[in-house]
Amino acid sequence: MKKYELIATDYVQTPKIYSIGFSDDPRVTRFGPSVRNQYIIHYVLSGKGSFNGNKVEKGQGFLIVPGMYEEYHSDENEPWSFLWVISEEPVMEYFFSRHCANEETGIFKFYNLYELNLIAKQLMSVTNSFSSMTRISELFLHIFNTCIAVESTPKNSITRIYLDFSVNYIKTNLHLPISVNDLCNAIGITQPYLYRIFRQELGLSPKQYILSCKLSEAKKLLINTELSISRIANSVGYENVLEFSKFFSKQTKLSPTAYREEYN
Repeated sequence: MKKYELIATDYVQTPKIYSIGFSDDPRVTRFGPSVRNQYIIHYVLSGKGSFNGNKVEKGQGFLIVPGMYEEYHSDENEPWSFLWVISEEPVMEYFFSRHCANEETGIFKFYNLYELNLIAKQLMSVTNSFSSMTRISELFLHIFNTCIAVESTPKNSITRIYLDFSVNYIKTNLHLPISVNDLCNAIGITQPYLYRIFRQELGLSPKQYILSCKLSEAKKLLINTELSISRIANSVGYENVLEFSKFFSKQTKLSPTAYREEYN
């Protein structure tokens, strides 16, 4: 079976994930004995095997920290299929702690096997092995939400993670017609929950924040560039220039052209 992997090619603030992948090939689902300088999470979706001499089967996973001795392999008769997440960032220690792994073995149980299998199918359907860091982070948060009981996670910590990702996702995708539903699907949380986070932390609803970012970017492009109004509209996610002009005028009481003339 082919090894399926997404490799991040650009920067995002939170979380910083190098790659997410899936395989059921025994040649891939084995490693060591050796040491790597990475944080790695494995989620076993089927089969069984051994991690540092300890049995690990479907519905379990194991954690690897930088500098840790590691050796793992599938069972010959019931080989593993698993997802993995790799990062080199110390912030991963927080995410590791939320998995509540056994302190001696690094093995943990996880929830919602069905959802992780859907993510594995997504990885198998990718024809290009490269993806943006935003997409990588989106998948990681989806996996994290699927496997970890939110109730067991400190409220302030998880709120900060969701907010940081949301803000970065919006700023990275300003050229698209982003909806609140898109954002919730990317993170894997409900709209009411996301609304509470934004109101609590920023004093705005998610929709208001999206529109404020688009407006700010449009103003900057109008003042600092000679791009046409149509190109600027496209740059902030509006395919229809009239719709963009209506939005801009409602927010500023000036048309895009009048705004450019007044502030240039």
